[in-house]
Amino acid sequence: MVSAQVATEKAKDEKLDNPSQASPHSADGIADEGQLAPPIPNPENSDDLAGIPLILLVFGLCLATFFIALDNTILATATPVITRALHSLDDAGWYGSAYQLTTTVLQPTFGKIFTLFNVKWTYVIAVVIFQVGSIICALAPSSKVLIVGRAISGVGGAALYTGGMNILALVTPMEKRPLYLGIIVSMFGIAQVVGPVLGGALTDRLSWRWCFWINLPFGGLVLCTVILFARIPRRKDSDLTFKEKLRQLDFLGATLLIGVLVCLLLALQWGGISYSWGKSTVWGCLIGFGLMVPLFVAAQLLAKDRATIPPRIIRQKVVLCNVLYTTIFNAGIFARLYYLPYYFQAVKGTSAQGSGLRTLPYVIATTISAILFGGVISHIGWYTPVMWLSSFFFMVGCGLLSTLKVDSSAGKWIGYQILAGIGSGSAYQAPFIAVQGALEMKDVPVGNAVIGTFNAMGAAVGISIGQNIFINILKQRLDQTPQVDVAAIVKAGASNLSAFVPRQYLSLVLSAYDFAVTRTFFLGIAAAGVALISVLPLGMKSVKSQRKTVIEGPDGE
Repeated sequence: MVSAQVATEKAKDEKLDNPSQASPHSADGIADEGQLAPPIPNPENSDDLAGIPLILLVFGLCLATFFIALDNTILATATPVITRALHSLDDAGWYGSAYQLTTTVLQPTFGKIFTLFNVKWTYVIAVVIFQVGSIICALAPSSKVLIVGRAISGVGGAALYTGGMNILALVTPMEKRPLYLGIIVSMFGIAQVVGPVLGGALTDRLSWRWCFWINLPFGGLVLCTVILFARIPRRKDSDLTFKEKLRQLDFLGATLLIGVLVCLLLALQWGGISYSWGKSTVWGCLIGFGLMVPLFVAAQLLAKDRATIPPRIIRQKVVLCNVLYTTIFNAGIFARLYYLPYYFQAVKGTSAQGSGLRTLPYVIATTISAILFGGVISHIGWYTPVMWLSSFFFMVGCGLLSTLKVDSSAGKWIGYQILAGIGSGSAYQAPFIAVQGALEMKDVPVGNAVIGTFNAMGAAVGISIGQNIFINILKQRLDQTPQVDVAAIVKAGASNLSAFVPRQYLSLVLSAYDFAVTRTFFLGIAAAGVALISVLPLGMKSVKSQRKTVIEGPDGE
């Protein structure tokens, strides 16, 4: 028995040293089409980092995770001001969706790239791409250029989080890895708290452009730490040529997925806003969406484990239910995240910094509940009850937020945000925990990438749906207000309304904004309700029982 174990470990080490010898279905080899993370070195690898170099590298990876997470939240309070500066209220939804679009589509592709090419230099290139996107955004003379910059930043962001996890796995021993992973993941919670406040402060005191300039010093530090301290263990080159490595990537699937999302987002952004729903431009996007979905599904079935969304993974009941849950729930979460600042800046008349401070009850409740409910799941194992509770709390919170009026008290918008925050915080990590418990260890990176992809997809779609609801209802309400130039108000943006709306009509315009903003929270109510239904087929699921089944097999062997 001992000799068999030694032989097995030796064989694994040989595969790590020469990935080309691994079988096509090996969890360790480069040629494995289902593996999204690079081969993990032996925990006893002498190349493991320690001491100051390891601390500095982890600091750099934390910083990278922080600024890609910050890029999701810092614009929430800056967007109303940007719409006024660039006269682009109609485009506001794209500022978040463009970033989420490229992040969504390219996460699985970059996961595969990290298995085929040099991890360290791929990561460095991703940082540079992110920085180029940030510079374009900071210098953007128009809304369209800003959207292009956001999309480019999303390309880099798609690689940075996955890449950071892979670098950490390659330079740290297994027994210490959970600690460092926990530190890096905590950056998302910190960014949620810091982002809205920092975005508001930079916008008020300097300029909204500093929400992008601030990424440059962060990126510089990340590049220095990774280049200097990421001593990745050498792998022998596989027998695959550069062209053969490229063939391992699902370019067709990624391209079709981009087409699917672009057609859907354009229809949502244009329908009833730039064009009527009956216009051929909108219908063309909807028809394109309808045609590309089956083409994408067919491409994934043909690509098998090489696919952007591997069929054998998503067909599993636990994975499919959690994909539906995270996609739908995240649509509601991001609609609330992006449009509540409009209530504070347009309706309440606060500054960007003030609106950031007023969203703190939500982000603090989100962060605390994420930690508490994560501990609860770890202790008791049951995750579906937590998902049901999260949906309920978020549904109630969004329902109450939808009742906010121009003169609502602080107690109301604080309490309502806390309820919604409890719901969203406890929901975030549950799908990842569920999928990790249900899949074999070699498939966990694939499962994580799938959940991450649909998580970002839900965010992109949610922001666009929220934008459509907001603009259409705002225009309808303003049309009912006499002597008000609707086009001028929409073009002017959503902050400092009292500066350009005549005093006698200001209360009517504020009421219109209030009604439009609070209607977007209906999306959160609906999303939470449908998300709850999507995981009901799982019943009372325990991650502990799932892990036991995966390890022992169906017969308990």
